[in-house]
Amino acid sequence: MAPKKKTSKTTGQEGSFVCPLCLLFGCVRDMTERKSAFFQHMNNARIEFLEGIKSLIDEQIEGLKKGTGTRKSRLTKIKVED
Repeated sequence: MAPKKKTSKTTGQEGSFVCPLCLLFGCVRDMTERKSAFFQHMNNARIEFLEGIKSLIDEQIEGLKKGTGTRKSRLTKIKVED
């Protein structure tokens, strides 16, 4: 099936409104199809973010294996008077 061609014709109504978010997401969709530099950069940033999270998880795993977890007890005993 051939892709539909985009047209800039209005619906025939005077003062028709084009949603700015629809325009933005349309541009974003077009950019993803072309593998633009923007999306390559965003993909690299996403990879870096996930690797940072991975390092935190690995650090926690190592701490648990050694028995030196970094988490401190937040509980404190309080004496309540009647």
